[in-house]
Amino acid sequence: MHSVIPIFFTFDKYFVLGACVAIHSLLEKASRQYRYHLYVVHTGLKEGHKKRLQKVVQSFPNAKLFFKDASSYATAWETFQHKSHFSKEIFYKLTAAEMFPEYDRILFSDVDVVFKNDISESLFLYQDEKFYFAGTYSIVDHNMLPAYEKDFSLEERSIISKYEVSAGYMLINLKMLREDNMQQKLMDCFRQNANRLILPEQDCIALCCAPHIRFLPYEYVVCNHYFKQDFSARPLRPYNPWGGKNTPHTYREMLENTIQLHYPGPNKPWNSPFVHKYNEWLKCCLNARQFGYYLWMQPQFLLQRFKRYSLSRFIRKLKKRLHLS
Repeated sequence: MHSVIPIFFTFDKYFVLGACVAIHSLLEKASRQYRYHLYVVHTGLKEGHKKRLQKVVQSFPNAKLFFKDASSYATAWETFQHKSHFSKEIFYKLTAAEMFPEYDRILFSDVDVVFKNDISESLFLYQDEKFYFAGTYSIVDHNMLPAYEKDFSLEERSIISKYEVSAGYMLINLKMLREDNMQQKLMDCFRQNANRLILPEQDCIALCCAPHIRFLPYEYVVCNHYFKQDFSARPLRPYNPWGGKNTPHTYREMLENTIQLHYPGPNKPWNSPFVHKYNEWLKCCLNARQFGYYLWMQPQFLLQRFKRYSLSRFIRKLKKRLHLS
C-alpha cells in the first residue's frame, strides 16, 4: 500500500477559488507513488463550495478530500481578547495535534499559492530529530523586527529573529506536540498575548517551540515579490539555518527550484491582475478549469476590496483626528 501524504488547509468562502487553484496545482505536480489525503478545516463553507472543491480533487485518482468542521474550536476562539485583529483560520493552525489524532505528522499549506513542484518529500524530513514545527526561514532580513521593539523583550525578539518560520507551508510533528502537551501551551500563548502579537501563529510557534523548530529548504515558500526583488539592495541573511552562507547563487537556485509560489498581502491574483506573477496563477486557474468561477466571483471580490479600503480609510482618519486632539 502506498504511503499517505496528509495535508490540511483552512480558509473562508472568499478563498475557495484560490483553494481550487492551489489544490489542483499541488495534485498536478504530486508524485504518483503516494496517496494524498487533503483536509479543509472550516466553519462556514457552503455545500456549493464543498462540491466545487470535491470536483477538483476527484479528477485525481490518488487523492481524497475531507472536510473538518471546526465549530468546537470556534467556541474557544470566542473567549480570546482582541480576536478581531486575527482570523479563526490563523488559530486553527495551532490546533492540529488534537484535530488530527490519526496522524503522527501532517503538512499545512495556505491557499494563496500555486505549486510548481512536488511536495511529498517534505513529510519525511527530520525523521530522527525532536521538533514541533518545520517551516521556511526568510532568505532576506526580517524587515518586521522593528515593529516588535515596543512590546517584546530583547530575548523574545532574539527568539523570533532566530526561529520564526513562514506559516504558509509547514511540516507539523503531531506526535511530539501531543507528547509534550504543546497545543495547550500554544493556545495559552495566543490567548495571553493576542494584544501584542504581530504575526500571530508564527510568533506563538517561535516563542513556545524554540529551539525545537526545524527549517525547510527555501524553495518551499517563495514569495512572488522575490522574483522582482533586487537582493543587492536588500541584503540576504548572511547564513542560512543549515550552516551555509547565502549568496546570489543561493537566491537564484531558490527561484529556479520553486516548490510553492506564495502571494502574500491583501491583494491576491484572483482579485487583482496587477499582482506580480499574476500570469502564473492565471495559467493554473485555467488548468484547474476555474476561469468561469473566477469571472463570476469578480463582483464579490470588488465589493470585498471596497469594504476593506473604506475601513482602512476610516481608521486612518480616526487616528489622524485622535493625534490632532
